[in-house]
Amino acid sequence: MQQDENELALWQLFAGLALFAMLTFFALGYFGYSLITMLEALLTKANAVTVNKGAFYCLGAAMMGAMLSYFGVRKIRNKPVTPQLNKQASRFFVISLIITIVLPQLLHYPIQSYLTAKGYTECALQSRQWMHDKVMVFTATPEHCIEMTIAECKTDADKQKCQSLPQYFNGKAVTF
Repeated sequence: MQQDENELALWQLFAGLALFAMLTFFALGYFGYSLITMLEALLTKANAVTVNKGAFYCLGAAMMGAMLSYFGVRKIRNKPVTPQLNKQASRFFVISLIITIVLPQLLHYPIQSYLTAKGYTECALQSRQWMHDKVMVFTATPEHCIEMTIAECKTDADKQKCQSLPQYFNGKAVTF
């Protein structure tokens, strides 16, 4: 049987499938770990709660990766894609895309409002943002925010946030 020049070799299909499967499991694991960590901090009323919007983006990406992996397995097994399966995949893709875009936004503000109502404040020294990926760290007290940053600066004093620390904390000079 002659292979079409646009068709991938079997090893290329396996390599692509393995890549999608690894990325899917990583994204799903990252989402799960971040969600469990956040829920645990919320339920135990921890001194610091981390809300990672990037992890919520990963849920939709993992769903898309799972779909692509599924079709990769079908391709390797030489199973055809029926019109009904194609229609279901299109719906699943749209749902995954909506989850990727909307879920982080839907959860960000209610969680932030809930934590603010419980007396937490966002720790700007620990929070960070890159484009739409935002990691927000909420602390029970502003002092805990500074204590966390001082502890982090003791291991790496070259970070920019270490220069932003107040010079004195609780009447003592800050050193790290």
